[in-house]
Amino acid sequence: MENRHKCFTEEHKDIDAISYCPECRNYMCNKCEKTHSSFLKNHHPYFLNKEEEIFTGYCKEKNHPIKLTYFCKIHNVLCCSACLSKLNKEGDGQHKDCDVCYIEEIKDEKKNKLKENIKLLEDLQNTFDENIKILKEIYTNIEKNKEDLKLIVQNIFTKIRNIINERETILLLEIEDIYKTKYFNEDLIKKGEKLPKQIKTSLEKGKLIDKEWDNKNLFSYINDCINIENNIKNINIINENINNYKKNNKLKIEFLPKEEQFNNFLSTLNSFGKISLNKFKFRECPQNNNDNRKYSVTGNDKNILTKTGSGGWMGTICESELDKSIEEHKWKIKILKTVRKNIMIGVAPIDFDITSTNHYNSCGWYLYCQDSKLYSGPPFNYSSVNKNLSKVNDEVIVVFNFKKRTLKYIINNEDKGDCYTDIPIDKPLFPAVLLDNTNDTVEISEVE
Repeated sequence: MENRHKCFTEEHKDIDAISYCPECRNYMCNKCEKTHSSFLKNHHPYFLNKEEEIFTGYCKEKNHPIKLTYFCKIHNVLCCSACLSKLNKEGDGQHKDCDVCYIEEIKDEKKNKLKENIKLLEDLQNTFDENIKILKEIYTNIEKNKEDLKLIVQNIFTKIRNIINERETILLLEIEDIYKTKYFNEDLIKKGEKLPKQIKTSLEKGKLIDKEWDNKNLFSYINDCINIENNIKNINIINENINNYKKNNKLKIEFLPKEEQFNNFLSTLNSFGKISLNKFKFRECPQNNNDNRKYSVTGNDKNILTKTGSGGWMGTICESELDKSIEEHKWKIKILKTVRKNIMIGVAPIDFDITSTNHYNSCGWYLYCQDSKLYSGPPFNYSSVNKNLSKVNDEVIVVFNFKKRTLKYIINNEDKGDCYTDIPIDKPLFPAVLLDNTNDTVEISEVE
């Protein structure tokens, strides 16, 4: 917060204040502060910090020019007598129903708390620079992801606009072509406007030529005959177009779609696209492992997994690791299609191998949907362990707790308690799914 207070003296009223005296209730510049300190040694002025809110020792509520002498335990704030008033007027009485005491009564408590906070600040000081660096990196990544997402949306809608514009051009050209073929254009009217005069002239010339045919100027007469023939041809063209119009006028040239199709199209455009916040998206097999690709990832949120290969167990993990700063994560696995429920769901560490066919005995912790038994690699090494879990119908909610390091399953809306405890969290962990039968399909989604 920028310090805009000026010195209280008339002589120095344009000079920025550097300190404030609660006893005098005055702001002072550098010169006045030195004089004040020399003559009033029993006062307790303090220097102003531009980044901190100024504390005067008096209540900040409007119309409360009263010294702060009370402490509200509920809101952890200092307050004045007006703040405790039973009357609710212009800021009075905000703390009338709170647990309030005199400031002196909390002196020892705050002093002890101060010692704890000093130790805490010392610890924070050692790591804070690194945390700020991490925070900046996180912000940079967030901004990059935001701009990348905006670019994707812009590119998609640019393609849509280009296609719409191209379609518009094609339809407009088609209209021109239809009318040119079925009807006549303005040039014919312009020619027609000249024809009455030409007809009269041609008729007079025709009669004259007919009388004088055997006379001289044969070439001129033949040329005049050709002009007469062309005039008659143009007259016939006009008459032909008039007759065509009379016939074609019964045809209705219109622009389709009908209203329902148009409304459906607009509705599709209005609902096109989706900004997804789903953090559970299946990781696709790397491109350089095409020969080992045994599954496909589909869905608008990349949250539907289907086994497409025919050999052995295959699996994948989600793109994003489980965030350790969030104590508990919940997600739902819904079985969309299956032969025998040869499906395992659970959690796997970062070294999960997409091309492996033996995850359940080597890497991760899983529930087998076919018989509700547990399978895992180290440190448990479970293989067909029976925990008396319910038979899975078509969906299971998985719950992983970082604080307790536990994994449990909610089957058929029944919380079955912790199936795994003391799960190692030294490596990044991810939701994982294993499929055995071809065309088995599952969907993953976040649970609030």
